[in-house]
Amino acid sequence: MDLPDLVHALGRRLLRSPALHFAVLGTLIFVLASPPGSTPPPRLVIPASRIDIALQEYQSLSEHPLTAEEKQAVVRAVVEQEVLYAYAQRLGMGKDPAVERRLAQIAAFVADNPDEAKSIEERADEAAMLGLGEGDLIVRRILIDGARRLIRAAVLIREPGDAALESYLREHPDDFRSPERWRLSQVVVDARLHPNAEQDALRLLEQLRKTAVPSSEATKYGDPGFVAARQPVLSARELERRFGHRFAKALAGLPAGSWQGPVPSRFGFHLVFIEEYQPSRVPQLAEARSEVRVRLREKLADEWLAVRLAQLRSEFAVVIAGKERESNQL
Repeated sequence: MDLPDLVHALGRRLLRSPALHFAVLGTLIFVLASPPGSTPPPRLVIPASRIDIALQEYQSLSEHPLTAEEKQAVVRAVVEQEVLYAYAQRLGMGKDPAVERRLAQIAAFVADNPDEAKSIEERADEAAMLGLGEGDLIVRRILIDGARRLIRAAVLIREPGDAALESYLREHPDDFRSPERWRLSQVVVDARLHPNAEQDALRLLEQLRKTAVPSSEATKYGDPGFVAARQPVLSARELERRFGHRFAKALAGLPAGSWQGPVPSRFGFHLVFIEEYQPSRVPQLAEARSEVRVRLREKLADEWLAVRLAQLRSEFAVVIAGKERESNQL
């Protein structure tokens, strides 16, 4: 494919992206609502202490000193939270019942007469007028999370078509690939009961093969214990949880339909008869539609959230109090 064809292909793909559609629409609305000569964007002042606290929290979770890039990422995350908080206030989300209940609690706590009969709405209005909710972590979390969910909902309410689902499945096959699975019967030689357990297992394997013992009679051989002779269909991860890493790794290379082994585990040595082997495969859309739908919608919602956050951030002049550092320098 030459360069013009590549550009055209990428262009067609972008034009089909729902996230891009929302981005273009949001940008047009913002541009049309901001005619030439309009007033400068409002300042969004972030206390430097809020940045410092976030840096300290991230540093406590890190095993090494934060790099300059990591510090910048923390600052950007704080700025995004502040932008979402301001956006929620602009939309009047402070009237959310959960926010009003919290504000009413704060107002009652600081009131001269907390027993005075007032409604939740009245208490909440008092707290809002006094700015009591500005520094409350619960109020901030409710508003920030609410704004984030509202933005993502613009995409989540849309149902992707089959073409989009097929494309996502084709581009992310490993996200939906089923693991290899085995169904087997086994005979266990308990290492605690046999000083030469591996040699005893080899002799028993020869007997099973020589007399063509069917797998259905596996319970008649080997040592009694806590390991079931017949196992259900299990993936490598499930086999590893039951019998250990060495067992799962060794089983992967064995043929089906005959007695094989000895396969080591924490219980001893196993002689296994693989009844059924299911190879790893990528499902058809009809088999994985629900999971593909969830993954695609989440991806588009995350993309639109990033686009919308960038738009919202451009509507403010973000300043960190005490550092006077503009948002475009963060």
